[in-house]
Amino acid sequence: MTDLVLAHDYLVQVGGAERVVADWVEGFGSKRVVTLAYRPETTFDAFRRVDVRASIPAGLAGQVERMLPALPAIAARTTVAGGDVALVSSSGWAHRFRFEIPHVVYVHSPARWLYAADDYRMRLSAVRRAGLTVSTPILRSGDREAMARAAAIVANSEVTRERIRSAYGLESTVVHPPVQPVSDRSTPPARDLPDAFAVVVARDRGYKNVPLAVDAAREAGLAIAVVGAGSESLDDPGAGVHGLGRVSDDELCWVYRHAAVVVGAGREDFGLTVLEAALEGTPAATVAAGGYLETVRPGVSGAHAASATVADLAEAIRVARTADPSDVREWGLAFRRDAHVDRLSSLIDEAVRRA
Repeated sequence: MTDLVLAHDYLVQVGGAERVVADWVEGFGSKRVVTLAYRPETTFDAFRRVDVRASIPAGLAGQVERMLPALPAIAARTTVAGGDVALVSSSGWAHRFRFEIPHVVYVHSPARWLYAADDYRMRLSAVRRAGLTVSTPILRSGDREAMARAAAIVANSEVTRERIRSAYGLESTVVHPPVQPVSDRSTPPARDLPDAFAVVVARDRGYKNVPLAVDAAREAGLAIAVVGAGSESLDDPGAGVHGLGRVSDDELCWVYRHAAVVVGAGREDFGLTVLEAALEGTPAATVAAGGYLETVRPGVSGAHAASATVADLAEAIRVARTADPSDVREWGLAFRRDAHVDRLSSLIDEAVRRA
């Protein structure tokens, strides 16, 4: 069997990209992950069972996003070796590592801080925005050179394939991320939720557009649970907004299973959460853009909003709630992990043969 080494930007959170790598650990049986930073207490438990090699000391792992100016140099000195091939999960950093073995790059998105400035820089101070603007041409040059060294490039969606083509002038193959139930156990969260509620699962990122999801749910007459780091700041039970913060996978399973609808309002490259909810029979109401065009089938697993407005997303919520849970669940099963692993394995084998 091919000795597959995994690589990822940094393992400090419980985002969709980290969940994909956790699924690789299970699906491929990999034993090693190379990364910039690792905080076991704030990411998936699957990584506790493998050898995680991080370049940044554990004491600084929680500050990795603040280390942006130094990360290109740290990434370039992060060595990946000792196996037959590396499978690289990248949203901007891991493809820059120093590879001593052939590597296949799975792109969740070209680096937002370089190629989607409006999405990323809205979170930065004026000084950091100015610094990033000045350094962007040099950073883009190094980024393109690093991506061109890959034996093969895989995109997580058609949207991402177009972004790869635009950013790098390179072609890629689309393999949708693996989707598994987030847990085989369902545990209610620590606080009570209404009998009928919507849910949006998103970290505190401007491009996730959580306020639109919240306003649309309320317009549709539903309370809404907001799950993800930073969502505590939105908590206003009196107004029907329940900011749950980070929850366990068991709790997330319960929320998905009991929600009336999952709402997607952001600019997503794929949209993993709507499929996780689909596996529990819960339909999705989303904007008709980005990865949601691939992860939601109107009339089967949910509905798309006619425009990214409160009124139209609220109408999509109402329509999505009429979906048949068995149809929704069947749609989600089409994105199962075993199909993802089989497709990626073929691409990896081909890359190794060419190397």
